[in-house]
Amino acid sequence: MATILDGKALSKDLKIALADKVRESGLSPKLAVVFDPKNDGSRLYVGMKQRAAAKVGIATEDIAVADDVTTEAVLKIVADLNADPSVTGILVQAPLPEAVNDQQVFSAIAPEKDVDGLGAFNQGMLFGDQPGEYAVAATPQGVMTMLKHYDIDPYGKKAVVVGRSQLFGRPMAALLNNANATVTLAHRYTPREMLLDSLKDADIVVVGVGIANFITGDQIKDGAVLVDVGMNVVDGKATGDIEFASAEKKASFITPVPGGVGPMTIATLLENTFAAALNQEKNQ
Repeated sequence: MATILDGKALSKDLKIALADKVRESGLSPKLAVVFDPKNDGSRLYVGMKQRAAAKVGIATEDIAVADDVTTEAVLKIVADLNADPSVTGILVQAPLPEAVNDQQVFSAIAPEKDVDGLGAFNQGMLFGDQPGEYAVAATPQGVMTMLKHYDIDPYGKKAVVVGRSQLFGRPMAALLNNANATVTLAHRYTPREMLLDSLKDADIVVVGVGIANFITGDQIKDGAVLVDVGMNVVDGKATGDIEFASAEKKASFITPVPGGVGPMTIATLLENTFAAALNQEKNQ
């Protein structure tokens, strides 16, 4: 049976350590979150981040946008937050209403305040494997922190990332590549036989396509490390993209849903927010 990658327990330890760092720094980090209140997932996630931030000493400002908001209006909100010295981190919680170009908004965030690392500058730094202080998207960075905690080294391993979003798949593939894994980036439109062929000898599989039980235990290599970024609801229960019961029997390590990647995403976002505040203080 696989060892459980317990993101809930690890994130708790990270947040305890972060609270000490925030208190000792004497800084007052503040995270501004722009979101669509009509999106149930966004509203839930923003509430979770708000409560977690308060516990570690990070203030939050939640900015809800209207149904008919335009890209130009959101860009004005971001410009005002960029100019506000009291705001040390900005997060745009996607998806925003349909008329808004999310990618354009991400890249309008000042790089030093882009705590989810989704702007073109910070993603360029990541894809270029550049040295320096810049934020990486919280979900894939949280996955890397979890792998390190459990002494899982991607070096020389074959990794398959299923999902190509700007928030998860693309930066996840870049991080694994930068850690010297050989990476295949697939997605929900990859021909099924091609995907299965990639999975059968993958040492590390990270999946986030939003399709319940998209990958099953019979499709993976014995001893693979499985990281499930999916969050679906089936019969009223949270379910990942990996069929847990069958996969647990073959994997060496596996994340549960819930309690795996989700808590790590929030903890990493808060760490990024504090790091941004430190860097801004240092560069003043």
